[in-house]
Amino acid sequence: MSKYFNLRKEYFDKGLDFLFKTPYNEEVDSFIYQGEMDDEEEISWKPIEKNNRNDLTMIEERFGIKLHTSIDDYFNSYWFADLDGFLGNHYIRLEAVLPNIELDSFERNIEGYKNNHNSVDKTPIGIEGNGLIVVIDNISGKVELEDFERDSFKEISNSLDVLISNLRLQK
Repeated sequence: MSKYFNLRKEYFDKGLDFLFKTPYNEEVDSFIYQGEMDDEEEISWKPIEKNNRNDLTMIEERFGIKLHTSIDDYFNSYWFADLDGFLGNHYIRLEAVLPNIELDSFERNIEGYKNNHNSVDKTPIGIEGNGLIVVIDNISGKVELEDFERDSFKEISNSLDVLISNLRLQK
């Protein structure tokens, strides 16, 4: 992930300042934010390596699943507001990991996914630009795009790490 954030910083330094802007959220612990809110109520943020771990076993127990280890690594490496980019023709946006609310959205997404699928063999970790769900197979760790309407899956990466390292910030 450090490679991804370094690339994001390179683009930011070239003038793409929106790459480190996010809507202000008062529920988020402010140490991730930098400066003041602008007129659009957005604020600058920076990725910060985490020095504490979120225990995901409560989520696993609640939903009766065993999450792939890459999900644990994902939620326990950095605090960040955005992790997105292009993979081929697909715009991919992964879950944010924000202090104080890092697992809230993730847990809601798992709950919705389980309600729609009656099982959680795969875990939702993001969204694709055309509304497809980015999921991780809980056994293999492969990342797939799910088309819920067509009940189909398309593998896009062997792992979450590989997916993140292959994301491009421009199409």
